Amino acid sequence: MADIMDCLVNYFNSNVGEEGVPSRYFSYHVVAGPGPTPDSGVATICTLAVYHPDERCDFCSVFHAVREGGPAAAIAKAVRHLDAYHEGDRLRKVQTRVRCSECS
Repeated sequence: MADIMDCLVNYFNSNVGEEGVPSRYFSYHVVAGPGPTPDSGVATICTLAVYHPDERCDFCSVFHAVREGGPAAAIAKAVRHLDAYHEGDRLRKVQTRVRCSECS
């Protein structure tokens, strides 16, 4: 039985406004599932929110595929992609635990 996995990944700075909203933030939903072969996996990244529309990472929705390790390896690859994208931004990263549910 294959799994579907997901997590929420946020990057933000520590400067917050009166309502507690960071002055710079990015929020992503990463979803992974089984690939075409028994041990493969695929993941996608959906941008949920950005502080400025011009800062949207349009190529982050690219398909992240792995030959081995299944959905867990695919979600790890997608998160590494986000980390690399935001590496020089001096933002704090917060990630939820990876949720997992069975699929048929």
